[in-house]
This record gives sequence, C-alpha cells and structure tokens, in this order.
Amino acid sequence: MTLHTRRLGRTGLDVTEIGLGCYMFTGEFGVPQSEAEAILDLALTSGVNYIDTAQMYGFGEGEELVGRALQRHRGSAIHVSSKVGWLDRTVVRNLGDEAYRNEEALTRTIKHSLWLLRRDHVEILMVHEPDWDRWGLDPKTGDAPIMNVLESLKSEGVIGAIGMGGWNCDTIADLIETGRFDCALVAGGYTLVDQPVRTRVLATAAAHDVGLIMGGTFLQGLLAVQQRERMEQVQRLGNYGGRLTPTAVKRILAVYDLCDSTGISVTEMAIRFILNDPGIHTIIPGAQKVQHLRENLAAAAKGPLPEDLTARIEAIAGLDAPPDEVAACSDSISPA
Repeated sequence: MTLHTRRLGRTGLDVTEIGLGCYMFTGEFGVPQSEAEAILDLALTSGVNYIDTAQMYGFGEGEELVGRALQRHRGSAIHVSSKVGWLDRTVVRNLGDEAYRNEEALTRTIKHSLWLLRRDHVEILMVHEPDWDRWGLDPKTGDAPIMNVLESLKSEGVIGAIGMGGWNCDTIADLIETGRFDCALVAGGYTLVDQPVRTRVLATAAAHDVGLIMGGTFLQGLLAVQQRERMEQVQRLGNYGGRLTPTAVKRILAVYDLCDSTGISVTEMAIRFILNDPGIHTIIPGAQKVQHLRENLAAAAKGPLPEDLTARIEAIAGLDAPPDEVAACSDSISPA
C-alpha cells in the first residue's frame, strides 16, 4: 500500500495524506488498550507518518498510548502533534480557568504531555480550541500567555512548530493572519456536505504557507457509515439540533443515495473527496477498531475521486445553501 505525502506548509514536514487522529480510542470510549495499541501498530507499520493527539484525549491516556507505540517502533520517522488545552482534564485542573493565562501552569501541562509521549521534543504543539475566551488570545496580534510559552519552547527546540486545533473557522483564519502559527487543524471544516474552510481558511493558509490538517472528516460518524433510518426519522419528526439542520440532513441523505448508486462506501467517499484539494495537506480520521483504520488506509490508497464524481458531491453541498442554515464548523462543541 502506497501512501503519498504532502508538505505541511512552512512546518517543512512531509506528512502522509492520511494520518491518525487519536481522540476516540481511549478507555473514555470503552476501547480496550489492546485494540488501541493494535490500531497504532497498524498505522506505524503501514507507512502512516503523522499522528495527532491532545492532552484531553482520555485524560492523558491518548498521549500515553502514543508514547508507548513510539517506544515499540523506535527508529520510525513519525511526526507527532499534540494540543494544550481543556485544562480541566489535565494536571493543573485545580487552578480552574486561571490556568489558561498562567505561564507556569501551561508549561507544567506541556512537560507532562512530553513525559506521557516519552519524548523531549514534539514536532507540533497546538492551542486547543483557540476561540475560547479563557486563552485571552488577541485575534489581531495573537498575543496571549500561551503564545509566550509556545514561542519560548520553539526557540529552545522543545517544539518544532506552533499550531491550533478547533472548529471555529473565523477564529482560525484570523489567527493565521497574525503570522504566528505554522499549521492549523480544522475539525469538521471539510466534509461531503459542507466545506466552511473554503470561505476564508484555505486562501489565508495558502497566503501564509500555513499547513492545513483536516479532522472531523466523518461528521461525528454520520459520514462513516450510513445512518439512513436515523436521518429519515429526524426529518420525519423534525427533531433537529446541533449539526443536524434540515439542510444538513437533506445533504446527508443525498450523499447516501450517491454512495448507493456508485457502490462506493461513505467512508471511502469522504476521504477521497478531501484528497482532491491540494490545499489540504493531511486528513486525520480516527478509529476505534483496527478494521476502521484498514478501511481508511485502503480509501486513501485509491487517491482522489474522479472529477465528475467530485462535481456531483459539490452539487450536493450546494443543495438549499443558505449559509446560516448549514451547520458550520463552529457549531460543534466536540474537541478537535
């Protein structure tokens, strides 16, 4: 299986077009450690060279699992990103929101992340949910205590690149324009039914040579496996909420129809659709089972979708397209 790489903007890292997101394979989601370890082992032996985790994933277990996998696969050229944030799930939770502007506390959490990862250096460290007011990030300058910490650690060689990970595309575009970020992970920003990163993020990232990582590929599972009965019930009962607006459900059902008519699984279509865009440098779908990862890797190995099929998907994404009705990436509260 051949996995192609793309340059992750000015980080200078060549990352595989598909990486591994490590949010949902911890004990928090009832996934046995043996399964999580098998997922990581398959990723690393299959040529995946980019793994993304975060402090809050499994209250630290995500970073620990990645660290152990890196120990098992010593010598592999693996690029790792983690995130600082959701501090109520970290070793400084006793400080409450004060921790977000306390440089000593922030440094403590980062050192703990490195300890769990069993590394003295991480390729990318991101601000998790940069739109949260508690960070005190100035959208025009990027000034904030967390940036003081990250830039200091970067100058010391402890981290290689500074990133951000979240759902709010406007905040991400604003912060890219400050020139202080090397890459951005946008969750839910590019799916089969909606691509809010196209409004500002793609062009802004290209102008600043900022690497773009896409999470939330499967729209919280709705584009991982077909859930037609559930969507039809939502439509029938009018039981909308969160990301499930009338327009979003209509588009999801249209995608299911397209999958049925082409014989392509919704998982494969979701991954290969994003691969069509050269402005996206890597996709990081998660996995709770080894089989999930096998399917993701097989889809990526097939490369981008044909142009005619891509056009049909883009037509679906334009169905009844009032921008205020479609669930944008800022509408979810799930962690990136």
